[in-house]
Amino acid sequence: MVFSSAALALSPEEEERLKECRRPKFRDFVPEQKAEVDPGVDIAFHISHNADPFSVTAEARGEKMKVNVVDKKTFYLVTAKLPQLTPGFARVHVTAKSAESKLESGCLGQDGWLLKIKGEEAAKPAQQPAATAAQ
Repeated sequence: MVFSSAALALSPEEEERLKECRRPKFRDFVPEQKAEVDPGVDIAFHISHNADPFSVTAEARGEKMKVNVVDKKTFYLVTAKLPQLTPGFARVHVTAKSAESKLESGCLGQDGWLLKIKGEEAAKPAQQPAATAAQ
């Protein structure tokens, strides 16, 4: 039998590199998924407390929203106002970097939800063809 007395050791830098990235988690989206809303409505969501509050972003149809982040001790409450969008569907896309990440690129968490934007097109009832209405 042969025994080796060599031990495998990692430097602190190697340990940090191996440390798993904990991405921020998003939850409690308001209004809820696929809700029908007016343009310019207030939106809100929660982010886990490991997020960097200064890295939070939100956008819909490519239009960035100004976000307000409030520390609630165990999570962050994020509020914003939906842009004045045309009727149809819009995905609210939210991102935040992890505050605990040692990676230069950060540890980006992403999520989002779909909203139906109300408008004139959505409010119009179906019109009957002129030939049917004349009979």
